[in-house]
Formats: sequence, structure tokens, C-alpha cells
Amino acid sequence: MPPPTGQGSRGKPATRRTLLALRDALTERERAELSVEVCASAAVWLAGRLPAGAMVALYAAKGSEVDVSALDGALRAAGYGVAYPRVLDDGRVLAFHAVGIDELVPSRFGLREPSADAPETAVADIAAFVIPGLAFDRQGGRIGWGRGHYDATLAAAARDTLRVGLAFECQVVEQVPRDPHDALLHVIITEVATYTVA
Repeated sequence: MPPPTGQGSRGKPATRRTLLALRDALTERERAELSVEVCASAAVWLAGRLPAGAMVALYAAKGSEVDVSALDGALRAAGYGVAYPRVLDDGRVLAFHAVGIDELVPSRFGLREPSADAPETAVADIAAFVIPGLAFDRQGGRIGWGRGHYDATLAAAARDTLRVGLAFECQVVEQVPRDPHDALLHVIITEVATYTVA
């Protein structure tokens, strides 16, 4: 069943439900295998665009999201820095900390995050954000959980910071409902293709 095509906030809840169901329908083994393929493509794409030693912000997979463990390892092996986000109580902009994926601890919203006392990385020092989501389109549109953390964070980042969406192909639709404040991505990478936004 194709996802709803309604524009703006009104169409987002139905799109979230539809695409989450599609993603959740993948078996654990399928998600693991496809995640490795997505990460391999993302590592190649990033390596062709980042300066040596650049800092990359990843995310810890929640539920059936693309698992970035393989990308974490590939980036570190290539000499890049890796940071993970933490939700703050007093704002929507995320905090980022340079930690290993095994140092993340359970937090609210079902997330795994760095501890508050872990070494912090300024948003301005991040060269690329690797971002999860529920739905994506080939024009760089993305729908997340609706809390606005990544939109606010990307608005605070440097203008030339790369914005990379990771998804399974079943999450890519013709057009996601979009609001004016929604941040667009530069590329969406799946196990099937790399969709570069012009």
C-alpha cells in the first residue's frame, strides 16, 4: 500500500504509521544484513567528501532503524571522529559527545545516548550528520518522530555540513509531507541506491 501523500503536518502521522509498519515487517536478520549494505555505501560516500580526521555524527539505532555499527567501525578505521547525540531538557538542539557505541546508555524515548559527562563535540565542529528517520523521498525530504530535534540541530549547524539519511529502500516514497521548517538532506542511502539531491 503506498503511503499517504498529504502535505504538511496533517499528512505526517499517517505516513509515520505506514512506513514504520513496513520497516518493522523486515525480519531481524534482514535488517542486520541490509544495514551492513547501507553502511558500506555510506562509508564510501562519506570518504569521498570528508576531509581527513573530520567529525561525523551518527545515531544509535532505535527499534527497526538501520543499525550504524558497521559504519561506526569503518569511519574510525579510516581515521574519522565519531560522535553520538543526546537529547537536552532545555531545548531541541541535540548535544553531541565523542564516545564509542558501546559507551551509550539507555535513555528516554527508547534511545541510547552518551552520558552527560562524556567529551562534548560542538555542533559547529561536525562535518556530517548521519540521520535516521521513518520516511524519506528522493528530494531530500525526511519524516522523523516529530519532536524536531534534527531540524533544530541542522538549523544550528554550519551551512556546508553534510546531511546524510540512512534508510531501507522500503522507507523511500515519492514525496513525504513537508513543512517549511523541515531540513532537507543532501543524500539518502539505502541498500539499493544512493539518492543524491541536486
